[in-house]
Amino acid sequence: MREAIGGTWIFGIVVTFIVLFSSFLAISVNYSKAFHVKNEVVSIIEKYEGYNDSSQEAIANYMSGYGYSVRGSCSNRGEGYDGTNGKYRYCISCVTTNDTLKKTYYTATVFFKLDLPVIGDIFTFPVSGGSKSIHFSTDFYDLKCENI
Repeated sequence: MREAIGGTWIFGIVVTFIVLFSSFLAISVNYSKAFHVKNEVVSIIEKYEGYNDSSQEAIANYMSGYGYSVRGSCSNRGEGYDGTNGKYRYCISCVTTNDTLKKTYYTATVFFKLDLPVIGDIFTFPVSGGSKSIHFSTDFYDLKCENI
């Protein structure tokens, strides 16, 4: 009888570690996907030298092709795009310097959702990253850039 109870405890411990390991693996895969999308959004903005029609279309094509559909709320500094009900697929904010050469820095924010199958959506975390300085950016949208 003692061996049967001991086997049950070991089985429970093994199942617990399997669940923890698979949860950690799923979370890390989703988190790396969010970082990959953020890096691609920033590189598209740098490629098109600002946030304009071409870069917005390229970002939308990339996100739909990549299958990334997590939505979140933008901060008060950022402007959200492709949104419904106050939830956006990505947010863009910018800072402009008024030196001899006008430089603009962009910050792209995408979202990482901690979504467990039984429990559901628990948290949505923002993942942000900045671009290199872009001289004389070609913006066609009023991003309300901060001037420094």
